[in-house]
Parts: sequence; C-alpha cells; structure tokens
Amino acid sequence: MRIALLGPLEVVHDGRPIVPSAPKQRTLLALLLLNANREVSVAQCAGELGDGASKNCSVSTVHTHILQLRKALGPAAGRLRTTGAGPDAGYLFITEPGELDVDRFDELVAVARLRRADGKPGEAARLITEALDLWHTEALVDVKTGPGAQRALVGLRAKRMEALVICAELALRLGRHRQVLGKLAALVHLNPADERLTAHLMTALYRSGRQADALAVYQRFLTTAETRSRALSELQTAILLADPVLDGPTADLLSAG
Repeated sequence: MRIALLGPLEVVHDGRPIVPSAPKQRTLLALLLLNANREVSVAQCAGELGDGASKNCSVSTVHTHILQLRKALGPAAGRLRTTGAGPDAGYLFITEPGELDVDRFDELVAVARLRRADGKPGEAARLITEALDLWHTEALVDVKTGPGAQRALVGLRAKRMEALVICAELALRLGRHRQVLGKLAALVHLNPADERLTAHLMTALYRSGRQADALAVYQRFLTTAETRSRALSELQTAILLADPVLDGPTADLLSAG
C-alpha cells in the first residue's frame, strides 16, 4: 500500500486507488491516517465530523461513516480496526513501514541531520531535498479537515519549514547561494518575520554581489518582526563592513561535501 498525505489525499492498494469520494469519509480517513497506528476515539471522530458551529455529530453517525469507509477501502478494509467497546471505543488504521509519505519525510530529515552533524553537507543536502520533494502541495489540500486534523497539520507545516531552513543552510555551506536565491526570496516573502530564513537570504544576496539588496531585506524584517534580532543586527554590520567571514566556502570544503 502507498499512502500520501503531503499533497492530495492518496491511498493506493495493489496499484488501485481506494480513497473514498464522499467528503465526510475523506475527513475521517485523513484523521485516522494522521494518527496511523494510534487509536482515535469515537469522541474525536465525532468532533472531526461535526459542523464546527454547534455540537459534534452523534456516535451512531460516526459508526455509519466508519461502515461506509470500510466499504470504500475494499480489500484494505482490514487495516481499519475497532478498538475497545462502549464509551471507550475507538478506531485504528494500521500502516506498515515505508507506506506513509509522512513517515518517509521524517526518516529522510532525521538522516539528513545526522549527515550534517557528521560534516557531510553534500549528502545531507541530497537527503533533505528528497524529503522536501515529497511535498507536492500543502498537506491534504483536497480534504475538508476538522479540528483534530488541523492541529496535526500545524505540526507538519512546522516540520516542513524546519526542513526548508536546513536545506537553505546546507546550500550556503556548499556555495550554492545563487541556485537557492530565488527560493529563499519566495520563502521570506511568505514568512517575513522568520529570522533564520532572513539571515540565509541576506547572506545569499551578499555573496551574489547584491549588498544593497541584502541590507534592504534586513530593513523589511525590522518592519515586520515584533522584536529586534541581535543575530541579524550583527549580520547587517558584517555586510556593511564586507567582513570576510561572510564569504562562501573554500574549494576544500566543497570537495569534502
């Protein structure tokens, strides 16, 4: 089975897509997959399927949607299991290692961090790029998610942002400031108060011979950030002084990566 959450919802079993088309079932399936191999209570399901304006849906409605979801899953219905009984009842969606793209993303990022710590920026950059390539769009872009899934998605977006920061850092360590410049500019435009992305963009611009643009990025940061950044202030000073510490990596480092 192949399961994708980092974009449109996709579940493929034996080469055949089995994602239901009914919105409520898709909402329920998304919640279960975001909590793969962990129990989701009936109460959580009821809150996820509620209209968000009044009360949760009824327990019987949850059971009905679970029944319909199992029918939609067809030969993979055995992956969706009932746990407990009565008020302690819940549901569990079983996944195997390597099936869920979220797990693959986490694994790649973890190994990339290890390679970075080991002084292997080239290998780390390859792994972190592979991880980010798993994101086709925003996660679950085609699913109407409820409060439980939305909380999980906040965590996923934070993980993606951290990976993007690491990717930019590695690109600078490898002397790829020109290649990453456009992507960094777009990220800072979307996240103008992010200190680390701003620092990476300023550094990339400076190394590309665009000192004035690097300083302008710092001024824009000051208009959006809630507090001053000592690190960015020091970076601004280094840019003004053309400090050699800001120069790109040496040929020795590039060959070592």
